[in-house]
Amino acid sequence: MMAAIYAALDEATRQAADEMRSAGLQEEPPAYEYFVAVAHQKLFLSLCGADPETFVGGNAEIAGRVIDNCGKIAEYYWAGKAVVAE
Repeated sequence: MMAAIYAALDEATRQAADEMRSAGLQEEPPAYEYFVAVAHQKLFLSLCGADPETFVGGNAEIAGRVIDNCGKIAEYYWAGKAVVAE
């Protein structure tokens, strides 16, 4: 599954660059990280039960738990802090 997601991100990045070049645009195409951020947002909305297009219908409790989990990952792996289970 993750291989498919990474391939889709690579393809979106390549396609955007190709389309911008074909249109004669001189601006830099969106970076790979842009597409990762968009995918992250849409997946977060889906995970929380919201419509990824309208943002409507999400569950704030689930959203808070997902955000808390992300914070614990950051603290444990990147800030070197021990994470205490609640």
